[in-house]
Amino acid sequence: MQHPTTERLIDYIHAALAPQDDAAVHMHLDECSECRQEHAVQIRLSEMLRADAAAHERELPPMLKAQIWNAVRSLEPTAMDRVRAWLRPAYSVPVAAALIVAAFVAPGYLHHNASGAPSIDAAYYLQDHAAMNGATPFGDHSGSAAAQFEETSNVDQTVLHAVPVVGMARVSR
Repeated sequence: MQHPTTERLIDYIHAALAPQDDAAVHMHLDECSECRQEHAVQIRLSEMLRADAAAHERELPPMLKAQIWNAVRSLEPTAMDRVRAWLRPAYSVPVAAALIVAAFVAPGYLHHNASGAPSIDAAYYLQDHAAMNGATPFGDHSGSAAAQFEETSNVDQTVLHAVPVVGMARVSR
């Protein structure tokens, strides 16, 4: 294998090589003492550069920081920034929850009749009651058959419409 270039050794030191290239350079460094020396030189040079950069690190002057913060604070929010602010979860989640609750509650209010009382299909409940009584052979009302109820169901329904149920203004079908 050829000796790796200095750039390739630097990339190897900083783990910037592809896995195959990294393995090839590693194997070559195990076999070649000249490249190991070059590798050690590059490591020392990298450490010296880091130490020098850390020693000469400078902060921004305080006046420049103050000017930057003043410029940031003086900016007016754009229309898009205002829209983005409303789309934050602090606003959008409660609005979505209110819409979901309204979607479930509104149909109940929309299906009431004009008087405000809910409509009841009384014939269904009466037929069901008669069928249950007919199916219970030793019950209190076992003598009434469902067929007898069906014959008089129209008369019973008109009576139900004329008699108000307690707690409701009117029962209609």
